[in-house]
Amino acid sequence: MAPEVREEITEPVYSLKNRFSFWERLIRRMEAGWQVEGQYPISAYSNDLDSRDQLQVSLSELPDTARAALAGLLRALDERFTHRTEPDGTGELRPWLRPSSGTTRHGF
Repeated sequence: MAPEVREEITEPVYSLKNRFSFWERLIRRMEAGWQVEGQYPISAYSNDLDSRDQLQVSLSELPDTARAALAGLLRALDERFTHRTEPDGTGELRPWLRPSSGTTRHGF
């Protein structure tokens, strides 16, 4: 890794904090009607869904008190996501998404 890039990395990219941020950012985009600056490729969407799936795994590994607090936040975000989506019952979107690394894969 180039030294100038290494100096910019101050925390793990896929930390619990960042995974919550990725998931919330996706939901905010949806709530804004996808009216965001720049492009949002399907690979980014898939990555954000993977981050959500990994949140479930990560929470299961936390002590009970931390898990309870963060599970409430995750439920609230999931409810907002569910409110903005429709299930892909026909599998129409599957060709565009890579297989999930987790078990949830919301809406698919």
